[in-house]
Amino acid sequence: ASTAMRKAREVASAKAAGVYATAGCLSATLSHAHPKRTSSLPEHIAIVLWLPESPRASADSSIAVRLGSILPAIQRALLSSESAPPAIFVIDCSPLMPSSGSARAIMDKEISDSGADRHLGKQISKPVSRVLDRLCSGYRGSITLFGIQESAPLALCLLEHGAKWGTVTRAALLKPHLSSAAVNALLVKPAQAKVTLDVLYESERDCQRRDGAVRHSYPDGTSHVLDSHVTVGRALHAALLSLGTADLRGTLLEAGGASLQLDPDEIDSSGRAVWWSEWSFELNTRTKQPQTVVSSLNAREVARAVSPPEAAPPQPLAAAAGAAKGVDQQKWVGALVLRGNRCVLARSLDSPRAWLGMRIPRAALRPSESEADAALRAAMDSCDIDESYKDTELERLPAIPPAALHIGETGEASFALIHPLYAARPPPPGALEDADLTDDEDSYDWYTWPRAVHVLRHDAASLAALRTLACGVAAAVGAGAVASKWGGYFGQEWLEPSPLAAAALAPPAVPPLVAVGETKPATLGGAAAAAAAARAAGGTMAAAADVTGRLSSLEAKVELILARMDGGAAVGAALEAPAAASAANAGAGGQGAPLALLKEAARAVGERAR
Repeated sequence: ASTAMRKAREVASAKAAGVYATAGCLSATLSHAHPKRTSSLPEHIAIVLWLPESPRASADSSIAVRLGSILPAIQRALLSSESAPPAIFVIDCSPLMPSSGSARAIMDKEISDSGADRHLGKQISKPVSRVLDRLCSGYRGSITLFGIQESAPLALCLLEHGAKWGTVTRAALLKPHLSSAAVNALLVKPAQAKVTLDVLYESERDCQRRDGAVRHSYPDGTSHVLDSHVTVGRALHAALLSLGTADLRGTLLEAGGASLQLDPDEIDSSGRAVWWSEWSFELNTRTKQPQTVVSSLNAREVARAVSPPEAAPPQPLAAAAGAAKGVDQQKWVGALVLRGNRCVLARSLDSPRAWLGMRIPRAALRPSESEADAALRAAMDSCDIDESYKDTELERLPAIPPAALHIGETGEASFALIHPLYAARPPPPGALEDADLTDDEDSYDWYTWPRAVHVLRHDAASLAALRTLACGVAAAVGAGAVASKWGGYFGQEWLEPSPLAAAALAPPAVPPLVAVGETKPATLGGAAAAAAAARAAGGTMAAAADVTGRLSSLEAKVELILARMDGGAAVGAALEAPAAASAANAGAGGQGAPLALLKEAARAVGERAR
């Protein structure tokens, strides 16, 4: 008893100091009145675990505000289908998160530890399990468990490691984030929990990567790939509607265009309404036992918490620009991953595609996330790198400042800061050119400077960012802060024109003018002429010996010229070295195509060598 009272006093003290953190619990029940205790719950309930990587609101906000993105889906499912459970509980884990922590990183660590010693993690898993124990104490019905995005590994962990709260007959994972740590700890052998598991993947790539491991552990259930426009709320709505039916895909198609709005006054044909309640579990100071406290929430207040604030009336352009300075707008951060003289460009594999063609990887900056961490996340997502390998696959380059990639025309918030990163591992064995092959089924490819210029020739903003970053890389290489290896450094084909092209395009030497009245130098003859001829011959032979080495740099120059010829002449010309460009204009004369000019230059050098 003394221990229980001591814990009660510690909890009360922590609450008074504002440092007490516990998972929140909100319920939505379709009935004629508010439920007051778990014994009045129906025979089938659903429990939704909510652990967003980027919370909608701060932990000190009301629970309705924190869960606002999924509450309309819950109400619509309860009112529109008899197959949905009459009571749905949402366990909000976001108050358990530290202000600067990552839900994915914390869950990966807890899952790895639980796989080793079969104990739940103290930060998230154990507190959530304790809330569920108290919520379902004495409940004898069946439970359907939902894990959404970052909470999907938490759902699997609770199923696998001895959850004692009720009978879970079915589970569903919606847009699950399943890292390699989750797979290695939870999906390497058949699961102990014999439940039907449905999975709604965010993309085809996620399904291909993880569904084999999922079905190895949970063979019963169905797997589907969501369309790119389906939000988390719509996915939850469809999954709730499909309970008790076999046509989950058909439910997804029907629910895809449904308008998910929360109506506080709506009732069903039997006169039942959706009642909202907040549940808490405290220690009774008199009985020394935990007790359940159910607080009724006003439906209109819940609806106001869910609805976004009304848009402000239109302002004049100058006033809007001034007001924007005091408003937090969405920020973007990107990453240019380098390896030698090549960089990574990303493509979208979604259907429909989020963008066309290739682009520099970028992502939206999350709350409490540094720009450097966001750049690393953008690179990991584009290069398909798991969170657990981020410190071994990529290196930061603090000696090179980020560059601005302007992605719109709306002022201050319309740019992304592109941070340079370096691949920690060398290229695969073989020729470096083998990495230049294009694979349309992969999310990224490696590009040299000429190839990057060619593929981005219609994206002037990306080309401008590449030019800025290439100059920064060259400066860092010159200062010794970044190594030139694995083919050199990115942008060298632009910043260091080939010696052969520079020699061929240089203007011919002009003899000095002789002033009137000066005596012209005497003509060499005899032995002196023979010696001069021998020296000239020796110089010619040295030039001939050097031709082979200089010709080896023609390949990069030809790629750059072909990029100019293929519809990108204006962009290619802007990216060439100024000195080489002016020499080409001076020496080309009446020549036509750049390729003909290069051939003529090579022929001229060959004749000089002979």
